[in-house]
Amino acid sequence: MNRNDDAILERIFNPEVQGLPLDSVSQTVEDNPVKVIEPELLNKLKSMERQAVDLAEKDDLEGALEILNQCLALEKDYASAYNNRAQIYRLRKDDDKALEDLSKVIELGQGQPKVLRQAYTQRAIIKRQHGDMQGSRADFEMGAKLGNPIARNIAVNENPYAKMCNQVMMEMMGREMKGTSDHVEK
Repeated sequence: MNRNDDAILERIFNPEVQGLPLDSVSQTVEDNPVKVIEPELLNKLKSMERQAVDLAEKDDLEGALEILNQCLALEKDYASAYNNRAQIYRLRKDDDKALEDLSKVIELGQGQPKVLRQAYTQRAIIKRQHGDMQGSRADFEMGAKLGNPIARNIAVNENPYAKMCNQVMMEMMGREMKGTSDHVEK
């Protein structure tokens, strides 16, 4: 599949981009953070995040939260730490704080598609759990555009144009398979 094919599929699955030239629909996303953090500090923050994730995996949510708070005390604009802290809040069933952190990630994470795709997808899941289907769909679509495979699957499955296109495709494939089997049987 080439870039033009991707752009056509993007138009089918995301009709709000109608009217844009094909080249502007299919964009490559690079990780170029708007806020640059000094390399030494960034290495320290990443190490602290790994420690927090390890603690969370061992069900020490309080310890993980403490380390992520320390990260943010060192660098208040470090989007990745907000993303991880939102996950901790979700595990603690504190969706309001998780949503606050995810909004902060989206504010700070410009130029960081890896961080943003996680934030949009997490926020979509929370919104869906709270019955905000329209907000959830919009966030899943953003997560999908940024490359999150879970968000892409959900966004495609919920998009009415995609459903219709999929249904037509399945009917055509069914007819083709039936025609092939008819030829084999005769």
